[in-house]
Amino acid sequence: IQVVGPAEDRLAAACVRLNEAFNHWIVHRTPFVTVKAAMTLDGKIATARGESRWITGQLARAHGMALRRGADAVLVGINTVLADDPSLTVRHPHAAFRTPPSARRLRESNVQGRGPRCPRRRIVLDSRARTPLAAKVVSDDWAGLTTIVVGRRAPAKRVAALARRAVVWRAPVRDGRIDLRWLLRRLGRQQVTSLLVEGGGEVNAAFLLAGLAHRVAFFYAPKILGGRDARKAIAGDGARRRSEALPLRQPEWRRLGQDWLLTARVEEPR
Repeated sequence: IQVVGPAEDRLAAACVRLNEAFNHWIVHRTPFVTVKAAMTLDGKIATARGESRWITGQLARAHGMALRRGADAVLVGINTVLADDPSLTVRHPHAAFRTPPSARRLRESNVQGRGPRCPRRRIVLDSRARTPLAAKVVSDDWAGLTTIVVGRRAPAKRVAALARRAVVWRAPVRDGRIDLRWLLRRLGRQQVTSLLVEGGGEVNAAFLLAGLAHRVAFFYAPKILGGRDARKAIAGDGARRRSEALPLRQPEWRRLGQDWLLTARVEEPR
């Protein structure tokens, strides 16, 4: 998209944003990463026991589903799979493929990064190959669209069992965690231009605090959950000093029923 006019023009900026994921992929050959989370006003995504449904209302959840429809792939961590057993599908009455294609066809389109129009790819970070074989992401009709990313020391028997259900990638591990830069490069080679991260606090922090996320979409419900052991939207080691806080730019607020959506760009690391 070529925009003629002042750089600060709002319309010009909006036009550029329409195609920013593809533009980012063309330049960097890695996906444009959005971190999405639904939380209470005190930043909690679940109780200490893991109860999280539903923090936000119907309008906010529908908007979250629209974000999922707009992404090439959706990513979660193994803790989300173990706690919630999500399907990570696009729930829409007009979604493509009323009848799922063959597992072989799905697997081929997943491996090659192309193929027929279909539900979004699902990426699971699972360094020790702990994904249950009964989990929806590896047992439903769309299991061929799931990629389980395991560490190179993951148990061979577990990896083989998962590989019969879904695609398995063995990734390098740094400090006990999947190397996310390696993963983004590999997804980029398979023409994944946009990635929606719907993880828990650790996965969200891993992308944000490493400078790998480009945008946040945070849904806030007018509730206070409290609890020192309640699950946070952003966890990780965090900043040691106030000056090390991660800046967000171009914040935009939108009301969705009783909830609020904050979208903002993540400041590029210096």
